[in-house]
Amino acid sequence: MARQRPKQPQNDEEMAPSSSAESSEEESSEKLIVEESSSAPSSENDDSDDDSDEQMEDANQTTEPMKTNDGDIDDDSSDDDDDDDTDDENQDNAANAPVDSPPPISKSWAALTTHSPCYTGGTVAFSHAPTMVTTAASTTSEEHPSSQHFILAQRGGDVSIIEASTGLLLRTVRKGKMFQGGHGLSNDDNEDEDDDDDEETMDAEAITAFALSPNNMDLVAVTRSHLVRKFSLAVPDVVVEDSTKDGKQAKKSKDGKEIVKEKPSLQSVTSITDPAKVAFSFGKSGHSLPVTKVAFHPSGIFFATGSVDGLVKIWDVRNGYATHALHPTSSSNGGRGRYAVSCIEWRPTATSLVLAIGREDGSISIHDLLLNAHDTKTASLPVAVLRDHLSAVTCVAWSSEVGGATNSKHGGGIFFSSGRDSVINTWFISEEEVKETDTPKRKKKKANRDDNGGQQPKISIQVSYRRIRTLPVYEQVEGMVLLSRKFRPTSETKDQQEMLDKKDVVLATCGTKGSVRLWKATPGNRDGGIQNVISDLAPLVVQSDDEAFGEENGGYSSLHLTSLSTTHLSPMLVAVDAEHNMSFLRMQWTGDGGSTLEFVTDRAIVGHNGEILDLSVVPQLGNAENKDKHTVAIATNSSQVRIFGLGEAKEDEMGDDTQNHSALSPRGMLDGHTAIVLSIDASPCGRYLATASKDKTMRLWHIPSQKCLGVATGHTEAIGSVALSNKIGCYDVGGKAAENGAGAFVVTASKDRTLKVWPLPGSAMLTRWADGKDGENPLDARLSARAHEKDINIVSVAPNDSLIATGSQDKTVKLWRSTDLALHGTLKGHKRGIWDCQFSPHDRVVATASGDKTLKLWSTADCSCVRTFQGHMAGVLRVRFLGTGLQLLSSGSDGLIKLWTIRTNECESTMDGHDDKVWALDLSPCGTALFSGGADSKIAVWRDTTKEKDDEVREAEEQNIMMEQSLSNHLRHKNYEKALEIAIELDKPHQVLRVLTEIVEKDTKNSRGIETLQKHVAKWSPDRLKQMLKYCREWNTRARNSHIAMLVVKAVVTTIPAAKLASSYEGVPEILAGIAPYAERHFDRLDRMVGDSYLLDFTLFSMGSLHGSNNEGYAEWAERSKYVLPPKEAEGKIQIGGSLIVGGKTNTGYGSDSSDDDDVVTIGDSDTEASSDGS
Repeated sequence: MARQRPKQPQNDEEMAPSSSAESSEEESSEKLIVEESSSAPSSENDDSDDDSDEQMEDANQTTEPMKTNDGDIDDDSSDDDDDDDTDDENQDNAANAPVDSPPPISKSWAALTTHSPCYTGGTVAFSHAPTMVTTAASTTSEEHPSSQHFILAQRGGDVSIIEASTGLLLRTVRKGKMFQGGHGLSNDDNEDEDDDDDEETMDAEAITAFALSPNNMDLVAVTRSHLVRKFSLAVPDVVVEDSTKDGKQAKKSKDGKEIVKEKPSLQSVTSITDPAKVAFSFGKSGHSLPVTKVAFHPSGIFFATGSVDGLVKIWDVRNGYATHALHPTSSSNGGRGRYAVSCIEWRPTATSLVLAIGREDGSISIHDLLLNAHDTKTASLPVAVLRDHLSAVTCVAWSSEVGGATNSKHGGGIFFSSGRDSVINTWFISEEEVKETDTPKRKKKKANRDDNGGQQPKISIQVSYRRIRTLPVYEQVEGMVLLSRKFRPTSETKDQQEMLDKKDVVLATCGTKGSVRLWKATPGNRDGGIQNVISDLAPLVVQSDDEAFGEENGGYSSLHLTSLSTTHLSPMLVAVDAEHNMSFLRMQWTGDGGSTLEFVTDRAIVGHNGEILDLSVVPQLGNAENKDKHTVAIATNSSQVRIFGLGEAKEDEMGDDTQNHSALSPRGMLDGHTAIVLSIDASPCGRYLATASKDKTMRLWHIPSQKCLGVATGHTEAIGSVALSNKIGCYDVGGKAAENGAGAFVVTASKDRTLKVWPLPGSAMLTRWADGKDGENPLDARLSARAHEKDINIVSVAPNDSLIATGSQDKTVKLWRSTDLALHGTLKGHKRGIWDCQFSPHDRVVATASGDKTLKLWSTADCSCVRTFQGHMAGVLRVRFLGTGLQLLSSGSDGLIKLWTIRTNECESTMDGHDDKVWALDLSPCGTALFSGGADSKIAVWRDTTKEKDDEVREAEEQNIMMEQSLSNHLRHKNYEKALEIAIELDKPHQVLRVLTEIVEKDTKNSRGIETLQKHVAKWSPDRLKQMLKYCREWNTRARNSHIAMLVVKAVVTTIPAAKLASSYEGVPEILAGIAPYAERHFDRLDRMVGDSYLLDFTLFSMGSLHGSNNEGYAEWAERSKYVLPPKEAEGKIQIGGSLIVGGKTNTGYGSDSSDDDDVVTIGDSDTEASSDGS
């Protein structure tokens, strides 16, 4: 490539916009000085000079080719058999190419999967398993397919629907599908980034609280404007909708409604892409402050809403109105404003209506809606108010397995409560029958009734909650779940039974310490008093420090029990941490003989990554089976580096149909830096990872063990870029050779404008560091140099480790010898700062990306510019060579990824998958997967689809040839009916017009009218009908084709009722509106032609008298000619048909004067005879 270098551009100013003031260059170094509380870095003011750069826009139009040119098929291409044979040979040769290797020239990439932000904090709800649904409202097990496993989570002002098995964001309730092959999230979706807006500008439709119904089909949500709505997550498939394909099926479904009721077909919640539809609106909630809690009753008939104002309202789903308003009760130590609802929980039985309301003042109100349902005054009053907590109550739970609550609808059992006062209280629920006591005024009336055989005294039920145990847990409890007997590991051996008996009560808690703990209590005998009903809670299992989230990271925010497992049918605990991650924990017996109960992390879902600053694909060497399973290290806007794995994620085994999906799943986290990590790089051997941070240090990690091996300190400012040596053999060098510089090394570039080279110890020493427990080892710099006059943004190492390239904000790229850091050359030509530079894997060239919206290719031999690529509308941030070295991939601040062919200087494809700057870009070593990450917090995975596109084009060409041959055969045999359908399917309007002309002529000869057209119209689908009407709209623009177009339109309007055309066929009225103007013009032309024909008749009539008395032939012609109205002669004038008036006398010979000026010929109806005389 470098040997056949084309002529260097003469004028670089024409290829790039001129730079602005020096201040804009200073602002372009924001990537290295990002504040920890802010979003990711921003490039220099790339957009400030867009309006004045018209030459760039012209270049974009010329260098951006049309994607459809490669796939278009000419209608007449199949007529040339020689060309087809040549194309087939070329396609066969392409098909015989190796499948594993990418094509020489890539032309198309498509999104394989994307990891979008799906949870930004707030409520999380999990779909209910079929065995856990005990609804009395409506649904059956057939309406709860076990494959519908999904998660609902708040995402700004929306609710995201997440696939449980892969953790992918499928859609949102308000927006629908979020990402599909280049259609990313809209700017409105990033509502979590606009939290600083005023209340006046906030979205009134933003959802503040929601709850999922027990049947997994309905979602009740409350908006910021206090509207309560019910959304339908599942859409029924009615048989009538598919009736257009089969008329008989439509008649059966309309006549018998029982068909739909017997076997209702529901689309899976995870398969729908449209936004959820509002099934019912309850109107205003009646709360004065935002609603923060919503809870469904287990029956699915009622739900409760709790607000910051302390009011809780009960709603009837079936009738659509509020039934109760539960106000907070006054307390002696509580003030106004401390009654905000912190938790709402129904008792988990469908036959009772017991509700517990926890508030910020530490009180718990217990309401029994069935206990005093007959009395409107006391129906909304609590049966008990518990005030033993000193802070906000976060969780409550009932246990009916202890305390004799089996046959009680109002009381009985054990009640647990926890809060931010770091204690768990245990309450005993008792139920007593109490006779009503009468007041003195009613005693006389009651005595009179008793004397006369009156009613018996009323007996009421009194429910009381008495605290019997208090457990200090020394952390603010944010989540508490009661594990019933069927939702916990079974104890089979004696050791297991001693540790966990079937009768024990088990609680799981999590909180600010970031550790999930299990507690157990042993039931006792009530005969010894209520204090002996249950023992104190004792610790059972504590999450290990390695798997716990930790207190320093913010702890856990909630805890849930779910059955969404990809490998196990038993329920799991899901802990949601402060960084919006969901960890799925499974309990299992381990140790010798299974005597130890431990938590095992099954998987995790990352809800929000923050801004993606850099990523690096870790090579997988020596494992051919896992060539499609990649590991990628990602640096987010935090001090931690996250490890993700791309592989086949199998759907839940509980479903009947198992499918495989490619998804990114977290596999670890590297925690060691104390500030934001700005750059990462993986070694070619796949064992080591280097990270650079704002804490002025570089760390070397061992990827398999996720252990930090060494720390490099020496820079005085933040390290903005890091690179590892690229020769894979140098990582196996040890001993003195490694000490003398023949081993691997790390290069760092800092904001202090220096470049440092850090040699790594030999392979034996690195292995000893990875296996040992010595901790972090210091790394010493071997070489150091002041490289640039401004901040250094990027550093890169050549494939043979001979050169090092650095790009800076001073608009230059410098090449250095790796052995002594001697300057090899300087690349000058860019108009703004350099964001990236990469060496070609096969040629001696370097590609650079700059903030001037251009890419440049440079020769390392003479440091001259070889190519300049223009097309990005903003600064170019990253550039990578494809494996063949013949193409480039670039990403920019415009959120686009472009594929360039170096030889032609053209952009082959543009990938639109991000909404903000694309800071991170990297290719897998095999070249089959492309990873990109940006400031929109999305990680997209792309795959090369060039071969698939070529195969589709080849198959389409083959199918096209076969159908065209079939069309020719039908036309040859005059089988016009079949030829018409084939021509329409091939989308050939000219052939369709030709066939329709033959059909019309054939029907005209047989006097059949438009019967054949009407038969075809009756068979056409709505799409086919719209296609034909569009043809008619085009044909109708020309007079010679208007006759066929009008006949087709006539067949359509006479076959299909006008009301159905207007309502059932979308877009047809607009097409007919386009046909009408030309149709009116054609009819006007026909009217004029008919009028003109009468002049011809009169001319021929007059010519009959030119031969004098010889009228042979004229009589025959007059006999054959039939006028619309017979000719009339009056006062020397002849009137024919009422629309043609000829003035003057009839001439019978040549001597008559026929050129009188008073003779006037008029076409059209005359108003009166007088007017014609006057003319």
